[in-house]
Amino acid sequence: MTNRNTTLSLYADVAGISEQMLAATQAEDWELLEKLEADCAARMESVRAMDKSVPLSKDELKQKIQYIEKILATDKQIRYLVEPWMARLSDLMHSGGNRQKLRSAYGINTGH
Repeated sequence: MTNRNTTLSLYADVAGISEQMLAATQAEDWELLEKLEADCAARMESVRAMDKSVPLSKDELKQKIQYIEKILATDKQIRYLVEPWMARLSDLMHSGGNRQKLRSAYGINTGH
């Protein structure tokens, strides 16, 4: 396999992993999402290293752009799904912290 094919293959891998990340997000499988994020980051390191040293033909560059557009579109969908969940989590953490502060301030021990 040539470096050009390897570069495009890596972009294809990242696009595929991002689709898996979207499915994990939709299923609210946060452990799988975390694993896939790590896999994606590792592949992106390889992409960055390869990208700098491998010139692409016009057709290969078009394919690369298509992969990048797909990755960005999928990432946007993931963020759309995760942001409300993260906001709820932040609210829960914040309200939990406030409850703890109130308990401490008034000497309330709930046994937890």
